[in-house]
Amino acid sequence: MKSAAAWLTLIVILVSGCYTYRPLSGAEPVAGTRVSAELTDEGARELSGQIGPAVEHVEGQVLKVDSTAIELAVLQVEGVRGWQSDWNGERVTIPRKAVAGLQQRRFSLGGTGFVGGVVAGGVYAIYRLLGGPGIFEGGGRGSGGQSR
Repeated sequence: MKSAAAWLTLIVILVSGCYTYRPLSGAEPVAGTRVSAELTDEGARELSGQIGPAVEHVEGQVLKVDSTAIELAVLQVEGVRGWQSDWNGERVTIPRKAVAGLQQRRFSLGGTGFVGGVVAGGVYAIYRLLGGPGIFEGGGRGSGGQSR
C-alpha cells in the first residue's frame, strides 16, 4: 500500500504542474512555444471578426513568426472583462502592430512544489484516516509492528 500511495502521489504532483507567464527569454518567440499575446486596442478591434469582440489576450502555440505577423494555434482568448473562451488550435495570424506585448508560458517549480506538497499531505491524511500506519509507527510485517 505504501508504494502504491507513493506512486499515486508522484503522478498527481507531476500532472498538476503549475505554469506562469513571463516575458520572452529572447527577442522573438520560437515556433512551438506557448505564448500569450496582449493586444492593443486597435489590434483587438482589427481582429474582432476572427477572435471576437473586446479580446485582450490571445494564448496559443507559435506556428510561424516573421517581421509582419505572428501565427498562433489559439488555445484560449481572454476578454477585457476577464471572461475566457477555450479554442481548439484554430490558426490566427496576428499582425505585429496589433501586439502590445508577448509573454511565454513557463513551468513554475515553486508553484508546483507548493501544490504538490498540499496534494501529498492530503493523500497522506486520507491514507491515515482510512487506517494506514503512520510514518513513524512500527507497522512492519506483523500486526502492530510485533515480531512473531
